[in-house]
Amino acid sequence: MDPSSQNFIELTCPDEDSQITRKYLIDADKIELLTKHICQGLGVADMELSWDFVDDEEMQTLNRQYREKDRSTDVLSFPQLEWDEPLSFSIPEEEEEEEFDLDGPPEMLGDVIISPNVALHNARNIGHDLDREVCFLLVHGILHLCGHDHMNPEDEAVMLKEQQAIMKYLEQKSSSPLWIGCARVEV
Repeated sequence: MDPSSQNFIELTCPDEDSQITRKYLIDADKIELLTKHICQGLGVADMELSWDFVDDEEMQTLNRQYREKDRSTDVLSFPQLEWDEPLSFSIPEEEEEEEFDLDGPPEMLGDVIISPNVALHNARNIGHDLDREVCFLLVHGILHLCGHDHMNPEDEAVMLKEQQAIMKYLEQKSSSPLWIGCARVEV
């Protein structure tokens, strides 16, 4: 596929472990499609969500600033809402048309920031492709925006169940997983 014919975000990241620089191509349209399906299933499709991909240096800066952890990480979420209970995923109906309140700007759900470099390391350690790992991190980040956390074993089990349900849905929604081609790396 010719990247110039699609809406790709290009990000160049040095890898301190291997002393090489990698170029990541993130398919913005596929990330938006994934986000749409995830948010529909969580019942927040009418809310605004932003996402971005950053290099390890920027991720480390954000992680230090907001979590007081001086290292890069795979995904950060910045929720704008507090939930009484975490939202649960349910498979959207095929013909389901969401009705949106057009009387004002959409309510802000939050932001998800992903490091493709850390995602690549995760993917290689787990034995997954980069695009699947990026999708997983997007799911993980959006679940945080929807009130999920993994600070104790009970909450972690609930979040894991939700992640698995969403990934299964995205894998089976089409003839091939919806995440295929959402991210790739060139050396």
